[in-house]
Amino acid sequence: MENESSHLLDVLRLINNLQRSVTNNNDINNSCARPILGITNNLIYNTRPVSFYLCNNTELSIEYTTAETTATSTIFRVESIDNSCVTVRLLTTDATGTITATNEFATININCIAAIRCLNDISLVL
Repeated sequence: MENESSHLLDVLRLINNLQRSVTNNNDINNSCARPILGITNNLIYNTRPVSFYLCNNTELSIEYTTAETTATSTIFRVESIDNSCVTVRLLTTDATGTITATNEFATININCIAAIRCLNDISLVL
């Protein structure tokens, strides 16, 4: 499992580094490890949203409360990585599929993660 965790951490580090240094290059590779964040209509993306899957093949969901409303998030933005833990910002999706950032964060032990699913790059107001 340590070797698999190492590969997942490498991908998360790449995503974190990309989000910290947004570029204007066009994106032609459609994988989690694509070397740049995309752009469209001159809008520069600053986030590669991700979902995590646990070793039992269930999607990781985290409950949070904002403005006295409780919800569950399965989509996250990588904020930082420390050893084998990743701190993520919880993201929400509305009925139209628009993703927005919350001010809620969680720290996840990468050793508990079996897979990462990357969504299309987006621009978030942080």
